[in-house]
Amino acid sequence: MTPKQRRLARRLRQLRVNSGTSLEDAANHLGCKQPKITKMEICQLGAKPDEVRMLCELYGAGRATVESMVNLARTAKTRGWYQVYDESANPENIDFVELETDAVAVSNFEIDLVPGLLQTEDYARAVIRAANPGISGQVLDQRVELRTKRQDRVLAGELAVWAVITEDALHRAIGGRDVHVAQLSHLLESASLPNVQFQVIPYRVGEYIAMGVPFSCFRFDDGYGTVAIDHLTGTLFLEEEAEVERYRLAFQHLCGTALNGPDSLALLRKYVKEEHSEWERRS
Repeated sequence: MTPKQRRLARRLRQLRVNSGTSLEDAANHLGCKQPKITKMEICQLGAKPDEVRMLCELYGAGRATVESMVNLARTAKTRGWYQVYDESANPENIDFVELETDAVAVSNFEIDLVPGLLQTEDYARAVIRAANPGISGQVLDQRVELRTKRQDRVLAGELAVWAVITEDALHRAIGGRDVHVAQLSHLLESASLPNVQFQVIPYRVGEYIAMGVPFSCFRFDDGYGTVAIDHLTGTLFLEEEAEVERYRLAFQHLCGTALNGPDSLALLRKYVKEEHSEWERRS
């Protein structure tokens, strides 16, 4: 079962419930028995594109939503460019990348790390190695390559990124002197991209919502989304509409707590300048 298949099933149920259509009416419209509709909605049975179109139109979905759902049905079983990394990445990593590839926007909150979409190759290598001390050199190289390739859509302007990090992420010298300095400079360049918004929660703020809980909110072209929460043994995906909305609201609170864009960039420039000077003094 792929993230696309789960998303298609969930959206079919949401559209039906929101429209007030009964399972029986949906089945009659499709010319099938009621259990088929139920199995579609719990992802036990795949929905064909023409079936999806008929159901969406019955539910009164707008034209854009209908076409988005039909396209989702067409590609639900299709694996993307990331499938070549199946053997080197965890299944949760692949699911994460699939969601990110399908998304039009991602809101990412990190506590002591620079978000993966804004990491340099050397910084990513240090982060991945730290999380997997026994990782082989070959697997490490492949996971770093996967993380780097994820950034292509950001550079192409195809994925909007809103990153909120704490000041600790700027201060923590992951990878050592050269890696740290290069990462700060790269972050400054990335934050200037038109499709990237960047904010920092400074030390002086004190307590804030979602303390200790880094997460990513993916938004798709139909306006719905999924939340991904990393933990020590994998990634938790939240797909229910109420849960996703809770994290969207939490992210809005984080944006309100953090420095605004210009002030965040000013703080980052200060770190870039001071870190260069500090490392030079140490040497």
